[in-house]
Amino acid sequence: MSRPVRPLLAGLLMAAIAGVPASAETLTEALVSAYGTNPQLASARAALRVTDEDLALALSGLRLQVEASGSIGRDSTEFSRQNNRWGNQTTGQLQVIQPVLPLAALTALNTADARVEQGQAQLAATEQQVLLNTVQAYVDVLRDQQVLAVTGEIVASLTRELASNQRRMDEGDLSRTDIALTRARLTQVQADQVTAEAALRRALAAYQEVVGHPAMDLSAPGLPPGLPDTLEAATDAAMAGNPSLMFARKAEEVARAEIAQADAGLFPSLNVVGSSSYSENSALFSDIEEQYSLQLQLRIPLYEGGATQARIRKAKEQWSQRRTEILSSERSVVRQVSDTFVGLRSARAVIEYAQEGVDAAALALDGVRKEALQGFRTTTDVLQSEQNLLDARRRLISAQRDEILAGWQLLAAMGAFAADKLALPTTPYDPKAHADDVRDAWFSTSPVPGDPVPVPTPTLTRQPAAAVPEAVAEPTPVAVTGEEAPTPAANPESPDDIDLWSELFGIDDTDIAAPTTRDRR
Repeated sequence: MSRPVRPLLAGLLMAAIAGVPASAETLTEALVSAYGTNPQLASARAALRVTDEDLALALSGLRLQVEASGSIGRDSTEFSRQNNRWGNQTTGQLQVIQPVLPLAALTALNTADARVEQGQAQLAATEQQVLLNTVQAYVDVLRDQQVLAVTGEIVASLTRELASNQRRMDEGDLSRTDIALTRARLTQVQADQVTAEAALRRALAAYQEVVGHPAMDLSAPGLPPGLPDTLEAATDAAMAGNPSLMFARKAEEVARAEIAQADAGLFPSLNVVGSSSYSENSALFSDIEEQYSLQLQLRIPLYEGGATQARIRKAKEQWSQRRTEILSSERSVVRQVSDTFVGLRSARAVIEYAQEGVDAAALALDGVRKEALQGFRTTTDVLQSEQNLLDARRRLISAQRDEILAGWQLLAAMGAFAADKLALPTTPYDPKAHADDVRDAWFSTSPVPGDPVPVPTPTLTRQPAAAVPEAVAEPTPVAVTGEEAPTPAANPESPDDIDLWSELFGIDDTDIAAPTTRDRR
């Protein structure tokens, strides 16, 4: 009667049940959408561009500085009590400073470079996490769709069985107790159906949050390419490319550069200063004065109350902290790789056993039903066999989802989950382009244009969404002889609630089956 569920990787059961169109949204398309529209990723790129401006600030300490000042006023000069002379006074000054020995600026530039590289590592980690969240949301929707589908199949099967048992009771083959047992199991599975529908709603919301649009007709994904065969190979790759570990290492480089920057507070500085001034006072018979100077200014810090020394000690302690954080990050990465690698192997084994369990449970249910018709099995045996099949199918669906997710998690732990490394069909964002541009931004006050950045999309937009299979439609309650069929309960969701779901997820209330009706005997 019941057949085993096809594996998640082999095809989407929902498409067969609901008759969805052949065109479907692939995982690659979902990744491209998240890469181009996710606001978390857009924020991370903006944060990196903010950090890039530290380069321009540091470079300003190496460049020529020009300053002009001037004033104009009216003066009165008293030569005697009866002789006052009024006149205009005009002054102007131009000063040019060129650093010759800018040790502090050079160390600040090294620190800025290190911070930019640290920011690039942080962006890589954020990008990888967003893409991984996309995969998880994608497979969660597929899993919850299939769980809802198989639960609906069991509801439909129990509904038919309740009607059959009703006829057998009328013929005297079964008792009212058998009817009550069947009805109890039906209501239990109907409750499971409501729970599965709620889980699907949550999965759809999570999908839209990360991808930027409601889930379409998703197609079954596969494992990512390039997965290692051994744990050692995966660990080696992670130690060389994990973005979180790269961030910790770049943070140590920043701390080391900050030590040199603090040390520069003890070094002398040398500047060439040229100035020109002009002064005219018409009250003094149009007296005009012009001055020109060219100086070599040397500044030698001797003692600043211990402030510079405190900054040096602080920088060294922070460097020690960052070195320790590298070790902590390495241990975390090693564990992450181990967990995902073991999880992948475990999921594969569970799939194999779960598939055998589904086949065995389906065969057992078929046999128990035939024996029940001959009087060798009770109604309880049939109901338990149906529950065993439902549990086995759920277990298989979850294991298939876990295998896919573990594979992508392993790829992320290795640091290989990036748009350019996966060759996604989109224009990859180059984090170095903006940093190179701001180095030459001498006069502009407008943001330096760079590569295209993600443009977050509005959430409340109506778009076609994945349909829930018709197989989970609410069954018609079957009445026991002598009783009226119970009136179907009203949908607990008000029309306003339906409109809200439709607005949030871009789906109609007809796309998701209404909660099943419980028998209120």
